[in-house]
Amino acid sequence: MVTFNDVLKQICVLFSKDIGETVVSSQVGFESIKLAREEIDYKGVDIKTLPEWVLVHMFICGDWSGYAVVNLAQTKLYGLGTFYFDEEPFRNGR
Repeated sequence: MVTFNDVLKQICVLFSKDIGETVVSSQVGFESIKLAREEIDYKGVDIKTLPEWVLVHMFICGDWSGYAVVNLAQTKLYGLGTFYFDEEPFRNGR
């Protein structure tokens, strides 16, 4: 199982590396949304491997953002990453 708390811990580790100091969950804002696989365009996430519907957790910490793509049952993680506020995380430059 890939719970939200598991993903949040992983995102905190990534943010800590990005920022250069320890980031804890209370410093991270988040939002989760159900999307159809066709709506996913994150670099490194192959939409052909996704189920019809996924849950995308979006995170923010300072000028950094992050995302995690999981199935609705939260048993499989398909993609996880962070990016700086002016970086483009999407394949097609949306």
